[in-house]
Amino acid sequence: MEIEKNILDLNYQKHLIIASTSIITILTYMIGLAIAFISDQVNLNSKSLIISIVISVIIMSPTMVFFMKSMIKLKEIPIMINRLRYSNTENNIKV
Repeated sequence: MEIEKNILDLNYQKHLIIASTSIITILTYMIGLAIAFISDQVNLNSKSLIISIVISVIIMSPTMVFFMKSMIKLKEIPIMINRLRYSNTENNIKV
């Protein structure tokens, strides 16, 4: 039971790191993009805007997928730990 709980704890930490890194990446990119637009580094003509949108989609899509998958796992792992804890408690009572 203890080994399984430790593995679940490690998975929880891994997904927590992925989620927090994804948030940091998204916010940093959005701030950089806002600064680029404010300082007129990116012109609002059609070519520059299309290139910016394409690069944004390329960067943001995988980051959002990683974030969403990690958030789903972060919700599932505590439930799995509780199930493991209760199943072990029932086994100890039977013995």
